[in-house]
Amino acid sequence: MRVPRKRRHALFWSQQNRPKPQPTNHCISLATWRRILSRNTDEFCRSTTIHGLKYINNSKLRNIDRLFFGIALLAVLSFAIYLIQDAFDKWNTTPVIVGIDPELTSITNEPFPAVTICNLNQALAKRVQLLANDSAELAMLQLLCRRKVDVEMVNGNACNWEEFIINISQPCKSMVINCRFGADDYECGRLFHPIVTDEGLCCVFNMLHPSVPYSHRNISLPAGFQSVNWHAESGYRKRGSQQQDADSPLHPRRAQGTGESLGLSLTLDVQADAYYCSSSSSVGFKVALHSPNESPNVRETGVLLAPGMETKLRIDPAKILTEKHLRHVQRQSRRCLFRNELKLRWFAHYTQRNCVAECLSGWLIRHCGCVAFYMPRLNRNDTVCSLRQRDCVELIRFRTIVAMESCLEECLPSCFDLTFSGIAYSTRISRMPLHFGWNFTDSYVERSVAVVNMYFMDPTFRAHKQTEFIGFSDFLSCVGGLMGLFLGFSFLSIAECVYFALIRPCRTCSEMRQLGQQQDVNPKKVQIRYISPANWFQAELAHHQQPHRQHFNPA
Repeated sequence: MRVPRKRRHALFWSQQNRPKPQPTNHCISLATWRRILSRNTDEFCRSTTIHGLKYINNSKLRNIDRLFFGIALLAVLSFAIYLIQDAFDKWNTTPVIVGIDPELTSITNEPFPAVTICNLNQALAKRVQLLANDSAELAMLQLLCRRKVDVEMVNGNACNWEEFIINISQPCKSMVINCRFGADDYECGRLFHPIVTDEGLCCVFNMLHPSVPYSHRNISLPAGFQSVNWHAESGYRKRGSQQQDADSPLHPRRAQGTGESLGLSLTLDVQADAYYCSSSSSVGFKVALHSPNESPNVRETGVLLAPGMETKLRIDPAKILTEKHLRHVQRQSRRCLFRNELKLRWFAHYTQRNCVAECLSGWLIRHCGCVAFYMPRLNRNDTVCSLRQRDCVELIRFRTIVAMESCLEECLPSCFDLTFSGIAYSTRISRMPLHFGWNFTDSYVERSVAVVNMYFMDPTFRAHKQTEFIGFSDFLSCVGGLMGLFLGFSFLSIAECVYFALIRPCRTCSEMRQLGQQQDVNPKKVQIRYISPANWFQAELAHHQQPHRQHFNPA
């Protein structure tokens, strides 16, 4: 059927004049964002497990009630933050606690202590009687005897300190005259070797050779002994068969057992008739017990042994252990150093005593340009302090608190350490045993001979162990307990916050953009159901209420 001309013209002009659909603006306004966040916040407060929020958000309550719950929430939150801060400070500043190791340590798995013995006599009278009054050697001797010296009256240059001390002092073979260790008799020359300390020439037993000063490092071990690079952290190598250990005894030697019979028994001859001067106010010996890998500190820590007396020296070991995972804790927090964390320049092994000795040597080099004869030499070209530099040495070593404090701050204790202390009991010698082979008179024994027996009393001891005071799991449990106690907060509460604050608003905005794109593609289809972004919240609320209306009105 043909349409009349007038009607065709009318239809054409109506189609031309029909308003074209305008493109939709897909940007979400600030007001819409506020409505979305307001709705999510309301639903979050009604459904979350965090205490107090549902009361603050409840519009049915009075404002004064909502204010009360708000103040209560702020007070509880502030108190919880304070307690969490306190727990964090404990975790961050004091991560290490020292306790008792639950496992007993056997003394047979530890080395016998290194024993350093010094005669208080600094020189044999017959060896120094020909020294001139104005000679440098006599001035050096007076310094060893701790006497005042007029260095202006000295003629000539001082000789080598170590060589001079060895030449004028009593040798070890005449000082230690009888040795018994672990129920076996030994030649004392096989057990003791000379070492120069701040007390002059001394004799040391069971000390690691890499820790002995440079001039005495080349002393060979007795035949049949196997040297072990022992350290408190690594210990001895794994023990083989007992026959293998007996055939090749280790150095440093292990403790053989408990009691005087399995300890170290020594007979010492002080040679009182040959005394020239003493480093103290008495006649006798000084003995120091120390770790085999540590330099001795005889002057400050030595125990006096009097001639004519038999002394029983009970050895009391003390050991520090540290859990390996504490390596990840900062040094200043755990306040100790593991074996390989700080390498010393002179000593082979790190201990606090060795480190302090090197530190004081560095202070002397910087302020005096030299080191004392008994101190480690950090550089090959370091010179020994002369007689005229004595005051500078004494000032740095004894009268400068800053130097010692600086060294102690730099030289932290070892995380694995073994120390020994002795408890001495003495009684007068009545007679010498015949099997010693020495034909001493009673008067000579009373003046010059001392007997000392060193031994462990107990077969085991308890070491101290450094462990974590508050670990990460403990800190997390503490924080979680506080948050749960005060606020009902948990990790799922964090998931709720992320969901209502980020995931759900982003998904809502994405749905709104998709709705706008559908309108642009098919405007006729979406024209009836088109909802502007500004009215989206009311439309969605009506959409959620629609199923309830259909339930009550099925028709």
